[in-house]
Amino acid sequence: KQWYQRRVAITAGTVTVKIATQLDKHLKSYGFDVAPFIPEWYNSMSSVVKMEYHPKTACVVIISNAKLFDETLPNYIKESLKDDENSTKDIIDKCAAFYIKNAVKELFPEEKTDIIFDYDLQASSRLPKINMQTAGHAAGLAYYYQVKDIKNPPPGWEHKSKMYGCSISPKYGGWFAYRAVVVFKDIQDDEIEYLSPYDSLDDQSKKIELLDIFNSDWKDIRWRDAVTALQRYSQEQIEYFNTLPTQRQDLTESLITSALSDEASRKSQ
Repeated sequence: KQWYQRRVAITAGTVTVKIATQLDKHLKSYGFDVAPFIPEWYNSMSSVVKMEYHPKTACVVIISNAKLFDETLPNYIKESLKDDENSTKDIIDKCAAFYIKNAVKELFPEEKTDIIFDYDLQASSRLPKINMQTAGHAAGLAYYYQVKDIKNPPPGWEHKSKMYGCSISPKYGGWFAYRAVVVFKDIQDDEIEYLSPYDSLDDQSKKIELLDIFNSDWKDIRWRDAVTALQRYSQEQIEYFNTLPTQRQDLTESLITSALSDEASRKSQ
């Protein structure tokens, strides 16, 4: 908390911070957190997927916490899903997109924006339009741990074809998900100052353990508990996110049935 307050104090007053603060305040009750960054920071960290905007363009990255699934999703199903029933997206993706798009439209109706969701891919290469974990690291929401952070990799790591990086939030540990980056295309911020994200894992052994668990089995929730989290996923939420998207149909139908049943019960009382 002290680290975050220091970050806010350092960057307070800049246009990007003000945008992020407005969005964060608006989206907080739905289970989102918002933080500011600029492409200059992101591009200095990403070698493959670049942001093709002016280096000082105002941007925010948005993550969701446990509340989105447990509290906001049932309300979305009851109130708004019927308006989006033809979409083929995952139901939690639909829910997140619904609230994020509405917030941007309501708060910044005159601004030209690009909203890039975590599932958006480049048409030609099929690479993601943006590396969300890098954006989160640039914005200071979560530290993106990678092999390059390990000074002396354990024996055997050199034989692994790919070691994926893993993001840990000082607030939520691994109990969060990246949802979107919003780019305010006509707004530039020359005053915002960069502050490195908080490194919650204070020694190499913890970083090695994190990457080892995450790459051995991403369903193993121990990596999410790398630090003490403010909120953790419910068991139902763990089951949902540990199921591949292509295999979530039964779980999705159960969520919809449960939410609509609760609503019908409430109306009958």
